[in-house]
Amino acid sequence: MVASREALARLPDGGRFIALDSLRGVAALAVMLFHMGPFGWLGALPFLRNGWLMVDFFFVLSGFVIAASYGGRLAQGFSRRHFLALRLGRVVPLHLATVLAASAFEWFYVSGVLGEQARPWLFWRGVLLLDGFATGASNPYAPVSWSISVEIVLYAIAAVLFGTGRRGVAAALLLAGGCIAALTLEWNHPGLGRLLQRGVLGFALGVGCHWLHRSWHPRLGIGLLTLLEVACLATLVWLLAAMPLGNRTLLLTSPVFALTVLVFARDKGGISRLLQVRPLILLGTLSYSIYMLHMLLIRPLAKAGPELLRMLGRPDLVATQPRPSGLAILALGDGTAMAVSLVLIGLTIALSALSFRWLEEPARRWSRDHARRWGPAAAEREALTI
Repeated sequence: MVASREALARLPDGGRFIALDSLRGVAALAVMLFHMGPFGWLGALPFLRNGWLMVDFFFVLSGFVIAASYGGRLAQGFSRRHFLALRLGRVVPLHLATVLAASAFEWFYVSGVLGEQARPWLFWRGVLLLDGFATGASNPYAPVSWSISVEIVLYAIAAVLFGTGRRGVAAALLLAGGCIAALTLEWNHPGLGRLLQRGVLGFALGVGCHWLHRSWHPRLGIGLLTLLEVACLATLVWLLAAMPLGNRTLLLTSPVFALTVLVFARDKGGISRLLQVRPLILLGTLSYSIYMLHMLLIRPLAKAGPELLRMLGRPDLVATQPRPSGLAILALGDGTAMAVSLVLIGLTIALSALSFRWLEEPARRWSRDHARRWGPAAAEREALTI
């Protein structure tokens, strides 16, 4: 979920995976549009109404990238402790900043002004990265940090199993198989619920994708690769729009995400080349910040917008349908809603650029520099932070 162009350029296999990084940025925007709700022409598209499934793409891609950058190193003796410290240094600072900003709004406006009951236990569950062990993803104090909680569990599993040979593979297959069974049966209980199950399944598929990418090299022309790219994306759009198995459709989308990663990792098809334009590369670079920060704009507008409209004498612009999703509480009309959506996307990208420069990159450099001081091994001095 968190890769920069610079880091991808230094991957051990020589690959840069630019198309995958751009797809990561597109997926982050899809999650943002999902959280906006059926708001305007774009947000109302059927496949975006199920954009929550794009988080599973992040899990698959995370497994692929972590296996690419650390799998061989961990097998060669790279310190597990340093690996985890590098990963925590990469994802935790922005998580904490996001939780504090979201919590300030909840305490001062939602509770202080609107009078809604404060829920401090949700703040602590979010800030301590325990949301991944819950049965649902709803936490206004930490809107999307549940997936970071799951990611950290996945990093710990990778630290234990990478480089352990057949026993590690067997354990990974057992974990992934158990999660498939639990998702099929819709077994969702605190501690090992649906959120964690999704992460384990996606991450395992991503690791498997990297093994195939490294060991299988069929000769595929640009035409065939382009056809495969189009087929993967079309299948995903159809699955997200139709949701043929309801919430269990993720058992279909996760393997298609894995195939998509495998195809686009070649960076040679026609769609891959389109994804290598500078704006999309930038979007991929900023994807972690976009994913983490977008709710800092959407939720305040969804909560304060109706009150502002009533104060302006326009209660007719506040939706009255039961429990409208996201910004659909604002009945602004499709054209106006579309304009607001584009402005929010632009503001989120701008905020993410600031976050990347002043928080993400300094945190990554700090964690990498400290990892170098911890151990003299060459593998550790060359460690990537992706």
